[in-house]
Amino acid sequence: MRLIIVRHGESEWNRIHRYQGQLDAPLSELGLRQAAALAERLRAETISHIYASRLLRAARTAEAIAAYHPGIPLTHSEALLEIDHGEWQGKYADEITAQYAEGLREWREHPTRSQMPGGESFSNILKRTLDFLETITAAHQDQTILVSTHDVVVKILVADALGMNMDRINRIWVTNASISVIEYGKDLPYLVSLSEACHLGTLASTREGQKAL
Repeated sequence: MRLIIVRHGESEWNRIHRYQGQLDAPLSELGLRQAAALAERLRAETISHIYASRLLRAARTAEAIAAYHPGIPLTHSEALLEIDHGEWQGKYADEITAQYAEGLREWREHPTRSQMPGGESFSNILKRTLDFLETITAAHQDQTILVSTHDVVVKILVADALGMNMDRINRIWVTNASISVIEYGKDLPYLVSLSEACHLGTLASTREGQKAL
């Protein structure tokens, strides 16, 4: 199976540095343009199935891609939701830094032992992500599958393919509307590309310009 993983375009809350988690922030104007550029980049791909998070930012990104692939199934999966940020959801990055400094440091440096107050454990998002991967790998052998999802899910899939320590996932930067590709066969999985964003040009979001996920 060839897995094309895309992170959603910039959301309104990405733009204003507000933590969203599983709250439903729409794509920003830039995010819509990013999604369109991403869809154009992928229009020639032969895709057998599209899976997406139901959250607007990922769902709309998937729909932009699907417009070039009429008749291809598009399935929303709860497994592809962003990690639930609990009390952090809806707060601005500066508020999180001021009120939850120690928890934020732990999330960035040791996510596997982190627990956002009232939020989802890392073990839960890890399990749902890898369970999803196991399901689609069995169902779509020798096919190209596209997944439209969120920052943490992308990082887990990449880290799993590389055999990385999951405490290192926040050393990976995944830009909005970027493409990462993993190939799964009878041998080891291979990371073919990571956070590819050439199609975005000047539309690309920078790491320095995004303080909340």
